Amino acid sequence: MKTSHAKYLDLTVLIIIAIACIGNATDSHARKKGYKLSTKAKQKTEAKATVAYGDTVSDAEMVAGSFMVASQCESCNNGYRLNQVIFTGFDKNQSSSKESFFIINNTDRELTGVTLYIDYRTPDGRQLHKQFLKLSCSIPPGETRKADIPSWDTQRSFYYHKSQPSRKGGNPFTVRFDPIAYYLRF
Repeated sequence: MKTSHAKYLDLTVLIIIAIACIGNATDSHARKKGYKLSTKAKQKTEAKATVAYGDTVSDAEMVAGSFMVASQCESCNNGYRLNQVIFTGFDKNQSSSKESFFIINNTDRELTGVTLYIDYRTPDGRQLHKQFLKLSCSIPPGETRKADIPSWDTQRSFYYHKSQPSRKGGNPFTVRFDPIAYYLRF
């Protein structure tokens, strides 16, 4: 049988070992590094687009020297409103894997990016799909640029109602643009 002094000695040794183990676990070399999600999966699902002269467009973000306009409130946005940037001229043939539309910058500053929803509907108003886009661009004041994006219709069963249908016979759809924000250079 151990004496009480021996029991305390054993307990002290165990505590010292435990503290040593905890100390090593908090050592910067022994810390578990944070994990990052692979961006490859994200890139496959994100819409890639081109605007203007074949320039590749990345996600819209706050470009140095720019500001965001995100409402119709002129006093909130330095005198700018969302409806000053217009989306028009949508086109998508049934056989196409891309959609295109024009972005018109009706402001007095360079447009550096837009975020918007495109709502796809049947001619009678039933929703087919809705997609969120973040596009970077460089559109001078008062000018227009064409944007090309991958189509949501991967099976090529649908065509924009003002576009030419294929001989196979497809399903027409309409679109509605819902701008969230745009970015202007100072």
